[in-house]
Amino acid sequence: MFEEKASSPSGKMGGEEKPIDAGEEKRKEGGKKKNKEGSGDGGRAELNPWPEYIYTRLEMYNILKAEHDSLLAEKAEKDSKPIKVTLPDGKQVDAESWKTTPYQIACGISQGLADNTVIAKVNNVVWDLDRPLEEDCTLELLKFEDEEAQAVYWHSSAHIMGEAMERVYWMFVLWTANRKWILL
Repeated sequence: MFEEKASSPSGKMGGEEKPIDAGEEKRKEGGKKKNKEGSGDGGRAELNPWPEYIYTRLEMYNILKAEHDSLLAEKAEKDSKPIKVTLPDGKQVDAESWKTTPYQIACGISQGLADNTVIAKVNNVVWDLDRPLEEDCTLELLKFEDEEAQAVYWHSSAHIMGEAMERVYWMFVLWTANRKWILL
């Protein structure tokens, strides 16, 4: 069985995770951006302070994350049982339902594999690396070279870029179906 000592991609360590409150530190600093020697390139700086919807979004995330973590903890306590995870080479790994994650399985194989895995496929379904396995399953660990892993990577990158644009230009950014940016 795998223990919950490995750090997950979300920063979870030993089963506990701090809520994200990036705005709190920024509010304490009065919205001032720290400037390191030689770090400015004359480009556009992040808005100071952040727009209120950023704080609202972070607060909503923290509420939903706490609810999700509570449900997962309840499932792990009530419904956890030994399961078998079958890898592409046919090898079977012992795991525990609602506790063991694809990331932990990858760490058990090698840290290099875990570090280079973008996304998992569980029973042929795309699966987050830090989402617990629920039952006996097949597991594929996809690296960036895989087309599906690239799609996940670029999709996540688009969200990050969208939030960066919001923080700089204080507007909502949309990517339309006909592949055009719209600034609202």
